[in-house]
Amino acid sequence: MVITTRVLINDLDTPYDFSDERLAQVLVVAGKYVQFDINVEYSYNIDVVGVNITPDPTTNNDAIFISMCCLKAACIVDQGNLRTKAALEGIRTSLGAASLDIGGSLAGWQAILDRGSCALYDELTSHWDVRNASAFAAVLSPFVNNRYDPRYLNVGPFRNVGNNDFYS
Repeated sequence: MVITTRVLINDLDTPYDFSDERLAQVLVVAGKYVQFDINVEYSYNIDVVGVNITPDPTTNNDAIFISMCCLKAACIVDQGNLRTKAALEGIRTSLGAASLDIGGSLAGWQAILDRGSCALYDELTSHWDVRNASAFAAVLSPFVNNRYDPRYLNVGPFRNVGNNDFYS
């Protein structure tokens, strides 16, 4: 799972920006979030303090839990990078015309959050309940617009819409 997370955050060149231990910590925290967001096939005991997930999702080959944990971990890392960049580069605000300006590489990090692993994780979890649904029900009725008048149901498609129309 650490290697997958490294790929998602583009931390592949040595020396790494994040150690394996740090990414394992982030993955355990991400696992907690995944448990809250979706229902997975296996029940996992996640120990954030001890940095442990039991049973190991890689031995069960729980691809969905592994993928979602890696996506959420990448999202957490990207959010942390955005915070760091914001602290280093600063954010310029003005009250007059209510503008917020982020410049430099900070705008790129914001785009990564908006379209990257965070957006993908949110998209997948927002449709999770629909994907696993087993039965649907729908109530269908005829469309009724604002000019509906049941007195004209048997007249046909061409009715008098003059002043005698009740819904004028």
